[in-house]
Amino acid sequence: MGSSTLLLGLDVGGSRTRLRGERSDEGESIEREGPGANPNRVGEETAVSRLSALVDAALAEREGIERLVLAAGISGAGSPSVQSHLAEALDTALARPGLRVHVEVVHDGIIALDAAYDTSSGVIVIAGTGSLVLARTHDGTIVRAGGWGPQLGDDGSGHALGRAGLRAVAEALDGGRDTTLRDRVFDAFALNDRTDFLQTAHTDALALPDVAPIVVAAARADDSVAARILHEQVSALARQLDWLKARTTNVASRLTVLGGLTTNEHYDQALRDALRDCEPDGSIQRLESPPVLGALRRARRLVPEP
Repeated sequence: MGSSTLLLGLDVGGSRTRLRGERSDEGESIEREGPGANPNRVGEETAVSRLSALVDAALAEREGIERLVLAAGISGAGSPSVQSHLAEALDTALARPGLRVHVEVVHDGIIALDAAYDTSSGVIVIAGTGSLVLARTHDGTIVRAGGWGPQLGDDGSGHALGRAGLRAVAEALDGGRDTTLRDRVFDAFALNDRTDFLQTAHTDALALPDVAPIVVAAARADDSVAARILHEQVSALARQLDWLKARTTNVASRLTVLGGLTTNEHYDQALRDALRDCEPDGSIQRLESPPVLGALRRARRLVPEP
Protein backbone atom coordinates (compact mmCIF):
# COMPACT_ATOMS: atom_id res chain seq x y z
CA MET A 1 0.00 0.00 0.00
CA GLY A 2 1.40 3.39 -0.96
CA SER A 3 1.90 6.10 1.63
CA SER A 4 -0.73 8.30 -0.01
CA THR A 5 -3.70 5.93 -0.15
CA LEU A 6 -7.04 6.92 1.38
CA LEU A 7 -9.31 4.01 2.28
CA LEU A 8 -13.00 4.79 2.71
CA GLY A 9 -16.03 2.69 3.56
CA LEU A 10 -19.62 3.87 3.11
CA ASP A 11 -22.80 2.53 4.69
CA VAL A 12 -25.53 4.06 2.57
CA GLY A 13 -29.10 3.89 3.82
CA GLY A 14 -32.35 5.57 2.98
CA SER A 15 -32.16 8.20 5.71
CA ARG A 16 -28.42 8.71 6.19
CA THR A 17 -24.96 7.69 5.03
CA ARG A 18 -22.03 6.86 7.29
CA LEU A 19 -18.42 7.18 6.15
CA ARG A 20 -15.43 5.66 7.89
CA GLY A 21 -11.90 5.81 6.58
CA GLU A 22 -8.20 5.82 7.22
CA ARG A 23 -5.08 7.14 5.55
CA SER A 24 -2.31 4.64 4.96
CA ASP A 25 0.48 6.87 6.26
CA GLU A 26 -1.30 8.09 9.39
CA GLY A 27 -3.14 6.64 12.35
CA GLU A 28 -6.03 9.03 11.78
CA SER A 29 -9.55 7.61 11.77
CA ILE A 30 -12.01 9.47 9.56
CA GLU A 31 -15.73 9.55 10.33
CA ARG A 32 -18.44 11.54 8.61
CA GLU A 33 -22.19 11.42 8.07
CA GLY A 34 -24.32 12.61 5.20
CA PRO A 35 -27.85 12.30 3.84
CA GLY A 36 -29.36 9.03 2.70
CA ALA A 37 -28.73 7.97 -0.88
CA ASN A 38 -30.82 4.90 -1.67
CA PRO A 39 -30.98 5.11 -5.48
CA ASN A 40 -34.48 3.63 -5.51
CA ARG A 41 -35.72 6.55 -3.41
CA VAL A 42 -33.72 9.52 -4.65
CA GLY A 43 -32.63 8.34 -8.10
CA GLU A 44 -29.16 7.28 -9.18
CA GLU A 45 -28.05 10.77 -10.17
CA THR A 46 -28.91 12.26 -6.78
CA ALA A 47 -27.42 9.26 -4.98
CA VAL A 48 -24.11 9.64 -6.80
CA SER A 49 -24.11 13.40 -6.22
CA ARG A 50 -24.67 13.01 -2.47
CA LEU A 51 -22.06 10.27 -2.06
CA SER A 52 -19.40 11.99 -4.14
CA ALA A 53 -19.93 15.21 -2.17
CA LEU A 54 -19.38 13.33 1.09
CA VAL A 55 -16.21 11.70 -0.23
CA ASP A 56 -14.97 14.96 -1.77
CA ALA A 57 -15.29 16.65 1.63
CA ALA A 58 -13.11 13.96 3.20
CA LEU A 59 -10.56 14.30 0.39
CA ALA A 60 -10.47 18.09 0.56
CA GLU A 61 -9.25 18.00 4.16
CA ARG A 62 -6.22 15.87 3.29
CA GLU A 63 -3.26 16.73 1.12
CA GLY A 64 -1.06 14.37 -0.86
CA ILE A 65 -3.64 11.66 -1.57
CA GLU A 66 -2.69 9.85 -4.77
CA ARG A 67 -5.02 6.88 -4.54
CA LEU A 68 -8.60 6.57 -3.29
CA VAL A 69 -10.06 3.16 -2.55
CA LEU A 70 -13.79 3.26 -1.81
CA ALA A 71 -16.09 0.39 -0.83
CA ALA A 72 -19.76 1.29 -0.55
CA GLY A 73 -22.61 -0.82 0.77
CA ILE A 74 -25.71 0.81 -0.69
CA SER A 75 -29.31 0.15 0.27
CA GLY A 76 -31.29 -0.48 -2.90
CA ALA A 77 -28.25 -1.66 -4.88
CA GLY A 78 -29.27 -5.29 -4.99
CA SER A 79 -28.49 -6.23 -8.58
CA PRO A 80 -25.04 -6.55 -10.17
CA SER A 81 -26.05 -4.18 -12.97
CA VAL A 82 -27.06 -1.44 -10.53
CA GLN A 83 -23.89 -1.99 -8.50
CA SER A 84 -21.72 -1.77 -11.62
CA HIS A 85 -23.47 1.35 -12.86
CA LEU A 86 -23.16 3.11 -9.50
CA ALA A 87 -19.49 2.16 -9.20
CA GLU A 88 -18.75 3.58 -12.65
CA ALA A 89 -20.71 6.75 -11.92
CA LEU A 90 -18.91 7.28 -8.62
CA ASP A 91 -15.55 6.61 -10.27
CA THR A 92 -16.32 9.30 -12.83
CA ALA A 93 -17.64 11.77 -10.26
CA LEU A 94 -14.56 11.38 -8.06
CA ALA A 95 -11.99 11.53 -10.85
CA ARG A 96 -9.45 14.33 -10.72
CA PRO A 97 -5.92 14.85 -12.06
CA GLY A 98 -3.28 12.92 -10.13
CA LEU A 99 -5.77 10.73 -8.25
CA ARG A 100 -6.24 7.04 -8.94
CA VAL A 101 -9.73 5.92 -7.94
CA HIS A 102 -11.04 2.42 -7.31
CA VAL A 103 -14.70 1.97 -6.34
CA GLU A 104 -16.62 -1.14 -5.31
CA VAL A 105 -20.38 -1.11 -4.73
CA VAL A 106 -22.25 -3.94 -2.99
CA HIS A 107 -25.63 -4.33 -1.31
CA ASP A 108 -25.65 -2.90 2.21
CA GLY A 109 -26.40 -6.35 3.62
CA ILE A 110 -22.99 -7.53 2.44
CA ILE A 111 -21.11 -4.97 4.52
CA ALA A 112 -23.16 -6.04 7.55
CA LEU A 113 -21.94 -9.60 6.93
CA ASP A 114 -18.38 -8.27 6.73
CA ALA A 115 -18.85 -6.33 9.96
CA ALA A 116 -20.14 -9.44 11.72
CA TYR A 117 -17.75 -12.09 10.41
CA ASP A 118 -15.17 -10.38 8.17
CA THR A 119 -14.64 -13.01 5.45
CA SER A 120 -15.78 -15.99 7.56
CA SER A 121 -19.04 -17.92 7.30
CA GLY A 122 -22.16 -16.96 9.20
CA VAL A 123 -25.73 -15.70 8.96
CA ILE A 124 -27.20 -12.28 9.64
CA VAL A 125 -30.86 -11.48 10.20
CA ILE A 126 -31.79 -7.87 9.50
CA ALA A 127 -34.99 -6.48 11.01
CA GLY A 128 -35.48 -2.79 10.47
CA THR A 129 -37.59 -0.84 8.02
CA GLY A 130 -37.18 -3.91 5.81
CA SER A 131 -35.94 -7.41 6.60
CA LEU A 132 -33.49 -9.91 5.15
CA VAL A 133 -31.70 -13.15 5.97
CA LEU A 134 -28.22 -13.25 4.46
CA ALA A 135 -25.47 -15.84 4.75
CA ARG A 136 -21.92 -16.43 3.59
CA THR A 137 -21.03 -20.09 3.12
CA HIS A 138 -17.67 -21.60 4.01
CA ASP A 139 -16.60 -21.27 0.37
CA GLY A 140 -17.62 -17.60 0.22
CA THR A 141 -20.92 -17.96 -1.64
CA ILE A 142 -23.62 -15.45 -0.65
CA VAL A 143 -27.09 -16.91 -0.03
CA ARG A 144 -30.15 -14.84 0.83
CA ALA A 145 -33.80 -15.23 1.74
CA GLY A 146 -36.40 -12.49 1.97
CA GLY A 147 -35.59 -8.88 1.31
CA TRP A 148 -38.26 -8.64 -1.38
CA GLY A 149 -39.39 -5.18 -0.32
CA PRO A 150 -42.55 -3.97 1.40
CA GLN A 151 -44.91 -4.83 -1.45
CA LEU A 152 -43.88 -8.48 -1.63
CA GLY A 153 -42.92 -9.35 1.90
CA ASP A 154 -40.23 -8.15 4.31
CA ASP A 155 -41.73 -10.28 7.08
CA GLY A 156 -40.94 -9.10 10.58
CA SER A 157 -39.97 -5.64 9.35
CA GLY A 158 -41.21 -2.23 10.36
CA HIS A 159 -43.29 -2.10 7.20
CA ALA A 160 -44.87 -5.51 7.84
CA LEU A 161 -45.56 -4.88 11.52
CA GLY A 162 -46.99 -1.45 10.78
CA ARG A 163 -49.25 -2.74 8.03
CA ALA A 164 -50.55 -5.57 10.22
CA GLY A 165 -51.14 -3.14 13.06
CA LEU A 166 -53.18 -0.78 10.90
CA ARG A 167 -55.21 -3.67 9.53
CA ALA A 168 -56.01 -4.70 13.09
CA VAL A 169 -57.21 -1.16 13.80
CA ALA A 170 -59.36 -1.20 10.66
CA GLU A 171 -60.86 -4.56 11.65
CA ALA A 172 -61.63 -3.27 15.14
CA LEU A 173 -63.39 -0.25 13.64
CA ASP A 174 -65.45 -2.63 11.50
CA GLY A 175 -66.52 -4.63 14.56
CA GLY A 176 -63.73 -7.18 14.68
CA ARG A 177 -61.58 -8.03 17.69
CA ASP A 178 -61.07 -5.06 19.94
CA THR A 179 -57.50 -4.00 20.55
CA THR A 180 -55.68 -1.22 22.34
CA LEU A 181 -53.94 -0.60 19.03
CA ARG A 182 -56.92 1.49 18.02
CA ASP A 183 -56.49 4.00 20.84
CA ARG A 184 -52.70 3.85 20.65
CA VAL A 185 -52.65 4.66 16.93
CA PHE A 186 -55.34 7.33 17.29
CA ASP A 187 -53.37 9.00 20.10
CA ALA A 188 -50.01 8.77 18.32
CA PHE A 189 -51.28 10.37 15.13
CA ALA A 190 -53.90 12.72 16.62
CA LEU A 191 -56.84 10.95 14.96
CA ASN A 192 -60.42 11.48 16.08
CA ASP A 193 -62.55 9.03 14.17
CA ARG A 194 -62.83 6.49 11.39
CA THR A 195 -62.70 9.18 8.70
CA ASP A 196 -59.47 10.61 10.11
CA PHE A 197 -57.98 7.13 10.21
CA LEU A 198 -58.95 6.31 6.63
CA GLN A 199 -57.64 9.58 5.24
CA THR A 200 -54.39 9.55 7.20
CA ALA A 201 -53.64 5.89 6.51
CA HIS A 202 -53.36 6.68 2.81
CA THR A 203 -50.93 9.57 3.21
CA ASP A 204 -47.25 9.88 4.06
CA ALA A 205 -48.26 11.28 7.44
CA LEU A 206 -48.78 7.72 8.65
CA ALA A 207 -45.64 5.82 7.69
CA LEU A 208 -45.90 2.09 8.32
CA PRO A 209 -42.52 1.77 10.10
CA ASP A 210 -43.69 4.43 12.58
CA VAL A 211 -46.56 2.16 13.59
CA ALA A 212 -44.29 -0.82 14.29
CA PRO A 213 -43.10 0.39 17.74
CA ILE A 214 -46.74 0.95 18.69
CA VAL A 215 -47.51 -2.68 17.86
CA VAL A 216 -44.53 -3.92 19.87
CA ALA A 217 -45.47 -1.74 22.85
CA ALA A 218 -49.03 -3.07 22.79
CA ALA A 219 -47.74 -6.64 22.60
CA ARG A 220 -45.51 -6.00 25.59
CA ALA A 221 -48.58 -4.71 27.46
CA ASP A 222 -50.33 -8.04 26.78
CA ASP A 223 -52.67 -6.88 24.04
CA SER A 224 -53.60 -10.24 22.50
CA VAL A 225 -54.07 -8.88 18.98
CA ALA A 226 -50.70 -7.11 18.98
CA ALA A 227 -49.01 -10.13 20.57
CA ARG A 228 -50.36 -12.34 17.79
CA ILE A 229 -49.11 -9.92 15.14
CA LEU A 230 -45.64 -9.82 16.67
CA HIS A 231 -45.47 -13.61 16.98
CA GLU A 232 -46.63 -14.15 13.41
CA GLN A 233 -44.17 -11.62 12.01
CA VAL A 234 -41.03 -12.82 13.80
CA SER A 235 -42.01 -16.43 13.05
CA ALA A 236 -42.32 -15.59 9.36
CA LEU A 237 -38.89 -13.95 9.40
CA ALA A 238 -37.38 -16.93 11.21
CA ARG A 239 -39.00 -19.25 8.68
CA GLN A 240 -36.86 -17.61 6.01
CA LEU A 241 -33.82 -18.86 7.93
CA ASP A 242 -35.27 -22.37 7.65
CA TRP A 243 -35.67 -21.94 3.91
CA LEU A 244 -32.12 -20.65 3.56
CA LYS A 245 -30.72 -23.59 5.52
CA ALA A 246 -32.68 -26.00 3.32
CA ARG A 247 -30.83 -24.59 0.30
CA THR A 248 -27.35 -24.96 1.76
CA THR A 249 -25.76 -26.77 4.70
CA ASN A 250 -22.36 -25.19 4.12
CA VAL A 251 -22.88 -22.34 6.59
CA ALA A 252 -21.50 -21.85 10.09
CA SER A 253 -24.12 -22.23 12.83
CA ARG A 254 -23.98 -18.70 14.15
CA LEU A 255 -26.46 -15.87 13.81
CA THR A 256 -26.11 -12.14 14.19
CA VAL A 257 -29.18 -9.92 14.42
CA LEU A 258 -29.23 -6.26 13.51
CA GLY A 259 -31.56 -3.49 12.44
CA GLY A 260 -33.56 -0.83 14.18
CA LEU A 261 -36.26 -3.15 15.52
CA THR A 262 -33.69 -5.35 17.28
CA THR A 263 -32.81 -2.44 19.56
CA ASN A 264 -36.27 -2.86 21.09
CA GLU A 265 -35.83 -5.38 23.90
CA HIS A 266 -39.27 -6.97 23.54
CA TYR A 267 -38.99 -7.36 19.77
CA ASP A 268 -35.42 -8.64 20.06
CA GLN A 269 -36.45 -11.34 22.54
CA ALA A 270 -39.41 -12.42 20.40
CA LEU A 271 -37.17 -12.68 17.34
CA ARG A 272 -34.49 -14.62 19.21
CA ASP A 273 -37.10 -17.08 20.52
CA ALA A 274 -38.34 -17.65 16.97
CA LEU A 275 -34.80 -18.04 15.61
CA ARG A 276 -33.87 -20.56 18.31
CA ASP A 277 -36.70 -22.77 17.11
CA CYS A 278 -34.91 -22.85 13.74
CA GLU A 279 -31.33 -22.89 15.04
CA PRO A 280 -31.42 -24.51 18.50
CA ASP A 281 -27.69 -25.29 18.58
CA GLY A 282 -26.36 -22.08 17.06
CA SER A 283 -25.24 -18.93 18.82
CA ILE A 284 -27.27 -15.73 18.44
CA GLN A 285 -25.58 -12.39 18.98
CA ARG A 286 -26.22 -8.74 18.30
CA LEU A 287 -24.05 -6.97 15.75
CA GLU A 288 -21.42 -5.18 17.84
CA SER A 289 -19.52 -3.46 15.01
CA PRO A 290 -21.30 -0.96 12.76
CA PRO A 291 -21.83 -2.04 9.14
CA VAL A 292 -19.62 0.82 7.95
CA LEU A 293 -16.70 -1.08 9.48
CA GLY A 294 -17.51 -3.93 7.12
CA ALA A 295 -17.29 -1.48 4.22
CA LEU A 296 -13.89 -0.26 5.41
CA ARG A 297 -12.70 -3.86 5.70
CA ARG A 298 -13.70 -4.40 2.09
CA ALA A 299 -11.75 -1.30 1.07
CA ARG A 300 -8.66 -2.67 2.81
CA ARG A 301 -9.00 -5.95 0.92
CA LEU A 302 -9.20 -4.10 -2.39
CA VAL A 303 -5.66 -2.80 -1.97
CA PRO A 304 -3.07 -5.24 -3.37
CA GLU A 305 -0.27 -6.41 -1.13
CA PRO A 306 2.99 -4.49 -1.70
